[in-house]
Amino acid sequence: MALSVQTNNAAVTALKHLNTNSMEMNKSLERLSSGFRINSAADDAAGFAISSKLDSQNVRLKAAALNATQAQAMVKTADAGVNEIQNMVVRLQSLATQAMSANNGGELASLDAERGKLESAINKIAANTEYNGTKLLNGSAGTAVTAGSTVDDTTTNGISSITANGAAASTTFSISYVDQAGVTNTFGAGDAIRITDGTNTASVTVATLPTGQATQNYSLLGFDFTINSSISGLTTAAGTGSIASTGTLITDAGASSVFQVGAATGVDNQVSVAFSNSYTTTGLGISGANDLTTVAGATAYAGELTTALNNLVTQRADLGATQNQLSFVAANLATSIEQATASVSSIRDADMAAEMANFTKNQILTQAGTSMLAQANQAAQNVLSLFR
Repeated sequence: MALSVQTNNAAVTALKHLNTNSMEMNKSLERLSSGFRINSAADDAAGFAISSKLDSQNVRLKAAALNATQAQAMVKTADAGVNEIQNMVVRLQSLATQAMSANNGGELASLDAERGKLESAINKIAANTEYNGTKLLNGSAGTAVTAGSTVDDTTTNGISSITANGAAASTTFSISYVDQAGVTNTFGAGDAIRITDGTNTASVTVATLPTGQATQNYSLLGFDFTINSSISGLTTAAGTGSIASTGTLITDAGASSVFQVGAATGVDNQVSVAFSNSYTTTGLGISGANDLTTVAGATAYAGELTTALNNLVTQRADLGATQNQLSFVAANLATSIEQATASVSSIRDADMAAEMANFTKNQILTQAGTSMLAQANQAAQNVLSLFR
């Protein structure tokens, strides 16, 4: 072969393999120290993209699983409160049954006193049962608005209109005007309330709410306005007058707390937990018009309690079904998280045994390459023997 001092082909070849083996050894060292096969996009562009998407999905799934757990805890808290209310309604039924017997006439006052305390306790539970600051049994966990809490309208020529804002769609405001004699008159949509002091006349037209949502999603409880008018406050000289109108809370009984329990957006990945406001005595249908001081009152009261208990049983069944739904959702999320984690691992994680074998191989080749490069460089020294 030709001897050259300009080019040492053997050394170039040895150096090339030495660099290659050294790079592979360093790559194996990085994988062994990190535990990942893919440490940058350059290691596996396609695998990096897929594993990054799966990793992001896994994070969302874990958050959804936490949401499902919180929803379960919320529903259990609500169910515990409703259970106590149900127990008290059952006790009220027992009291009403005792009061319906003519033989217990002397005990009616005591029975009615306990009734009052139990009703108060029911309302307290409905008002105070909460989870993480959210009231669960008073309707505020859904959507609640106050309709016409205070309406004052004063014009120079009398009262022009009363406007009340509410949440229920296609629902007629029922306005009651109570005169000084205590007679109540009920007005419907399109009717007009006319107030006169003999000289001046003002009208209030009763209107309906604009359509915003399906009517069947709403429960209207105690939805009458009371108009308190002081006719003596209207003076012909000034030509002014005012009406103060008070309204009650309108709660969307179909409203719900929505929990995201899926990685993607949309209703298919959400669970709605409905909490109505019907856990108060009024909401359960206990009107307050009847008590246990008379047999007739106890009989009417017992009928209200039957309705209340039926409502509670239905609502507790819904809560139980929701708990089961959330349990299945949580189990499915756990499986999804497991599969997503396994998929990411199969793509991104390093096979430690294989990487250790590669590291050992490349380490030996690097050491051998270093030795062979030294031998190749030494071979060039043979050219000097030609000059002796």
